[in-house]
Amino acid sequence: MQIVYAYFLKPTENINQVETELFNSIHKTYELFHYLMSFSLDLRQYAQNKQDTIKNRYIRTKQEVELNNNFLSNKLLTLIESNHDLQTFLNNYKFSWVLYPELTKNCYNTFIETNYFKEYQQLKQPSFKEDKEVIAKLYTEVIATDDEMIQSLEEMSIYWNDDFEFVISNVVETLNKFKLEKGAYNPLPAMYKCEDDISFVKNLFRKCILHHNEHREIIEKYLKNWEADRIAVLDMIILELALTELYCLDDIPVKVTLNEYIDLSKYYSTEKSSVFINGILDKIVHDGRADGKIVKRGKGLIGETK
Repeated sequence: MQIVYAYFLKPTENINQVETELFNSIHKTYELFHYLMSFSLDLRQYAQNKQDTIKNRYIRTKQEVELNNNFLSNKLLTLIESNHDLQTFLNNYKFSWVLYPELTKNCYNTFIETNYFKEYQQLKQPSFKEDKEVIAKLYTEVIATDDEMIQSLEEMSIYWNDDFEFVISNVVETLNKFKLEKGAYNPLPAMYKCEDDISFVKNLFRKCILHHNEHREIIEKYLKNWEADRIAVLDMIILELALTELYCLDDIPVKVTLNEYIDLSKYYSTEKSSVFINGILDKIVHDGRADGKIVKRGKGLIGETK
């Protein structure tokens, strides 16, 4: 959606160059997944350094003496650290959180003040499940809500601002599937599940551009009491992308298309956009099915109904 939006702001740009930017943005999201996964290791290293400093003191507080090593010996973090796929990626794409010491420090200090961290540290022998649970909360309740982290990511890459929540959820989902017996070979998700995903990206982008005028005419037919020029540009982009899936990609279920683009409008566009877009698409789908222009084919799509 954002790449199509950018293209129509400068329609004279070469479509191949813009497509390259699209795939580059996808790769940047994949990079962010690995960097965020490794961030928990930096937090553990910070905790280790802090504890080493405490051990070297001649005088320590009672709280410091009694501090146990549950977080330092967390079994999930050990699996992350030894993960073959993660280490291979990080070796190929050099990145280090060492350049952001205050971010690591502040995030760790927030984490150790939470009730669930304090309860976890009091456990005598945490189970692997308990190790997973505390790391999941670290990501969803500390890292995901850290304004400093969000600001830092915005400064690192223009692509990472909108991807942050999505990537965090993928990190947590991936870590929940880790198993002790797999050791260093717990799998990480591939950038694309299969070649069909790559084809989908190319087809959706290129066909949306190529059918721009045709889809714009279709949309304008359903704009009763509205002038096309007065509709938010982003709403028109969302509608055009939806029409590309409806008319040109016959293996995408209609319901999936409607849900995806209505959700996009709720997140990115105006307050009333989702209702407007839902109404327009409903009418287009109804008429498109009736005149045989919207037909879905493929496994599991025969006789598809809304």
